[in-house]
Amino acid sequence: MLVKYREDNKKVAMGLLSFVPGLRDMHHLQDEFDWYAASDNRELFLWRDADQHFTAIVGVEHTRGVMLLRQISLTPSLRDGQYMFQVLDALIDMYPEETLMGTIAGQRIVNAWRKSHAK
Repeated sequence: MLVKYREDNKKVAMGLLSFVPGLRDMHHLQDEFDWYAASDNRELFLWRDADQHFTAIVGVEHTRGVMLLRQISLTPSLRDGQYMFQVLDALIDMYPEETLMGTIAGQRIVNAWRKSHAK
């Protein structure tokens, strides 16, 4: 289940985001949180598994009917496509009127997700 990021979840969110290459440094992590907080059209969500543990984080930016996937990070033991696709499915369920796109790095994930739904 996706839940909107809140400050009281910052420690968990920082841990999950630290798996993203380039965000392992504490200053870069803080800059990333500041960037999301600077605009109402940017959001971070945490994924809560069936055991109520946070196991993934996803960052998106909303622009003109497009939801841009900025980041997605899962705990190392859960980095399989199907689990990641569940997170993306939940995003689309929250914003069905928006088209999901990815950044240059994230578009590969979005394309694989779309391909999995074309069957």
